[in-house]
Amino acid sequence: MYPVSASPLPTPEAGLVVKHVAIGRGTQNYTCDASKPTAAPTAVGAVATLFNASCIAATYPDLLHALPKLALQFDLPFSTSDADEKKMGPTELLVSGKHFFTNSTTPFFNLDTSRAQIGEAPCSKLNASAAPADAPKGRQGEIAVPWLRLAANPDATRGLQQVFRVETAGGSSPATCEGQPATFQVEYAAE
Repeated sequence: MYPVSASPLPTPEAGLVVKHVAIGRGTQNYTCDASKPTAAPTAVGAVATLFNASCIAATYPDLLHALPKLALQFDLPFSTSDADEKKMGPTELLVSGKHFFTNSTTPFFNLDTSRAQIGEAPCSKLNASAAPADAPKGRQGEIAVPWLRLAANPDATRGLQQVFRVETAGGSSPATCEGQPATFQVEYAAE
């Protein structure tokens, strides 16, 4: 995954090549302490289904950048129980993997499916930048989560080295915990 030319993040390091482009659709997850209603929610990871958008990235990059906003309009969970057969709404983009956290600080990308073995990458954050002010808001008006550049940890497979989360839509928590449950999710999408 890679950032667009206008990205507020650093560009990929010299010599790296794009291996895969995906649209992620899932939730950002948060916790709140009921005894501290004015405190900000605490981020506790994310979960997303990744949909293969590599062909669209190569042939229609302008369309690619619109897909996170579009993806946010489709309800979770997706229509089939077989993970490899899920598709993103009418786009027919097939599942190319999943994203989740293995602990409170390690995002993990599993891009190995029955269709393709792209690799697995536990990551750590290199850079973060607020999403642009005009980034799509979430279904309940939430601002877009930050854009990220992640470094794959040494035990990543198949040569995966960096992951970029860009073109985010929604996902941010409310400013405070007031009125929030102890744990909650906010829907988001990203390129």
